[in-house]
Amino acid sequence: MNLHSRVPISRALFLAVVGSLIVPPMRAFPQAMDGRLFIRVVDPSSRGIPAVVGLVSMSPEFAADGRADSTGRAVLNRIPTGTFLLTVSHPGFAPAERRVNVRSAIPLVVELVLSVETVRGEVTVRGTPPLFEPHRASQPVRAGRQSLEQALGTTLGRSAVDVVTTMPGWLLEANAVLHPRGSEYDMQYVVDGMPVYDNRSITFAPAFESDEFESVSVLTAGIPAEFGRRLGGVIALDTLRSQALGHRSTVHLQGGSYSTGIGYVAHQFSNRDTEVMVGLQGGATDRYLDPPSLENFTNKASSSGINVRFARDTNGSDRLSVYTRSNRTAFLVPNDLVQQGAGQRQDRRSAESSGQIHYQGAPTPGSLVSLRGMVRDLVNELWSNQLSTPVYVLQDRGFREGAFVGDVTFQGDRHTFKVGGDARWTSLRESFTMAEPAELPVLDLEFQDRRRSAEASLYVQDQFRAGNFAASVGVRFDHYQLLVIDSEFSPRLATSYYFPSARLQLFASYDRVFQPPPTEHLLLSSAAAGLGLEPVEGSIPIPASRANFVEVGVRRAFGDRMRIDAKHYWRKFQNSIDDDVFLNTGLSFPITFDSAKIEGTEIRFEMPRWKGVSSYVSYSNMLGRTSTPVTGGLFIEGGEARELREVAVEFPISQDQRNTVAAMFRFQIHRRVWASAGVRYGSGLPVELEDDADDREVEEFDDDDEQEQEISEAILRQVDFDRGRVRPNLSLDFSIGSRIWSHGTKSAQLQFELRNATDRLNVINFSGLFSGTALAPGRQVTVRLRIGF
Repeated sequence: MNLHSRVPISRALFLAVVGSLIVPPMRAFPQAMDGRLFIRVVDPSSRGIPAVVGLVSMSPEFAADGRADSTGRAVLNRIPTGTFLLTVSHPGFAPAERRVNVRSAIPLVVELVLSVETVRGEVTVRGTPPLFEPHRASQPVRAGRQSLEQALGTTLGRSAVDVVTTMPGWLLEANAVLHPRGSEYDMQYVVDGMPVYDNRSITFAPAFESDEFESVSVLTAGIPAEFGRRLGGVIALDTLRSQALGHRSTVHLQGGSYSTGIGYVAHQFSNRDTEVMVGLQGGATDRYLDPPSLENFTNKASSSGINVRFARDTNGSDRLSVYTRSNRTAFLVPNDLVQQGAGQRQDRRSAESSGQIHYQGAPTPGSLVSLRGMVRDLVNELWSNQLSTPVYVLQDRGFREGAFVGDVTFQGDRHTFKVGGDARWTSLRESFTMAEPAELPVLDLEFQDRRRSAEASLYVQDQFRAGNFAASVGVRFDHYQLLVIDSEFSPRLATSYYFPSARLQLFASYDRVFQPPPTEHLLLSSAAAGLGLEPVEGSIPIPASRANFVEVGVRRAFGDRMRIDAKHYWRKFQNSIDDDVFLNTGLSFPITFDSAKIEGTEIRFEMPRWKGVSSYVSYSNMLGRTSTPVTGGLFIEGGEARELREVAVEFPISQDQRNTVAAMFRFQIHRRVWASAGVRYGSGLPVELEDDADDREVEEFDDDDEQEQEISEAILRQVDFDRGRVRPNLSLDFSIGSRIWSHGTKSAQLQFELRNATDRLNVINFSGLFSGTALAPGRQVTVRLRIGF
């Protein structure tokens, strides 16, 4: 069945939702939390007043407070773009409030006048912040600090990833690999405004844990020209911000199923012009990766890390910040039944150290200069014992990179114009050894290589508004040089129109995408075309990927309590990036398919608050197909490689899960007690049923049928062989929490959580060439304690 014969179901659903929203009467994506708000509070005679200051928004989810000094001056730093409700109060004066629109990182000055309170004890009705930005062409989905703290506990390395998977369009595959709208490898993290392009799954690099961050924001369309290279999805992580002046510490402890224990300790100090934050984390678990067998063999892991952030106001509106991070993770690769019986042990280790510096200054009231620099070093290793089967593997790879990013922003009444660029240099190294265990010390493959890459980009973009019409227009130029040399111009356009009487916004976007090859195992994959058991001379370098993304949608608010977003998108790739999993080592090697087409619909309902109830429901319907021939990868049987590289075949992409649902309902039972219930559902991923790859790989090394991989009956029952898909997965989750102690700024919060309450066996992937067998966790019980002082 081809792509176009199935998609009308998705279109019909999208059109039905759009129709239901229109029948009743009738934001630029934040690159980082870099906004600054200078506040002055005065009385009717313009004398400064010390006052309590509060800033709140529901889109983006954000809350901050501060205190104006005796001159009435206060500064709130690290504000995301958006519309906020600013409130100020002082005894003897009537409280005041104002809506404030932060359009960019350019500092904003606001003055509020407090009038003398004439009637004491009167009730003041407060305004409410908007549910979405009506005059921004593209808007991210964002989880703020409160959502991150209330998210369900999980095993090591998955806290931030689990938050992203509650958002529409994001699929979680084995080993915490995120797939935005069916894309593989096409994702970037942006940490405090600095892009990171390498694969961040827990097998490749130490994880980003949500305790380290103030917010997590995602964007999959309407992507401004300042973002490039990895555009299947953008995840922006903003590090913790100082909540109040003085010293403040946080301790977060978590324990639960699979002998999981995680701890995070942070201390912050802030005065009028300086902020310092230090965080320490560590953890261990008996279930790190998603195992291929029910027994969860050899799946231990431990991690540790430190992060430090320093920021100082150097001269009025100028600000200098430094952020460093160092993390280590060590874990075992889980065995299947045959490997466990043979006595296999495979160890892996990843380590990352990075530092970045950021300067921003405002030479004029309507402009801002931003300069960022980063250096980073990453190591990823695997080593096997001599009982490993079917292969003995040693792997040592890593890179060191330096990056510089600069831009200038100009802001007028209607326009926010930005011009900038970046340069990035990377030194890659790879070492890979493979052998048949029975023939050691004879090696079948020994590969080593070192290369340097250079990348550069330039872009211009303008965000403007005319009445209820808004647009973001830009163009980006990228140049890439490693094994291939390539360049591309990428135009970007996002538009929206807002109908105030209906509180409804229509939006559309087009993104031209240029994506260089991924760095993970790139040198070996590019040199391994047709690889059997002998090294290959020559190479077929993996090419850059190009794509066109189109999205249309509608967004509507119902009163001040509920909103709904409905989107339909089309994606068409040339040289679509994917990977193939190498046996059961946990290693994967990049490949490109000749082309791919993906189409789908996403719907998200949110009710941030209503009478003590908050909730969201996300639904995604997607269909994706790709076609060979394949470039790259490490296929150890020659015939298999030749067929993939020489024959044109169309089939579903490995992330082709047609229906995905995530929902959560939270109830504020008491001012100190809350409970939540959630559900996650997936209709199942496709499997490859012909010429099973694992069997072929085993037979290449040993013809003994007894060596073939054993698969338990329980796992086989979770595969629909007639449809060629894994059966649907379902998880019911529950949580209850309480603020058990509170005194001023000090507090203690205790939370009990239950994930996959029915202990359902959920198979993520089933034995195949591009993804091995992987099982989702069973029932998980977690207890978390958070203390602030």
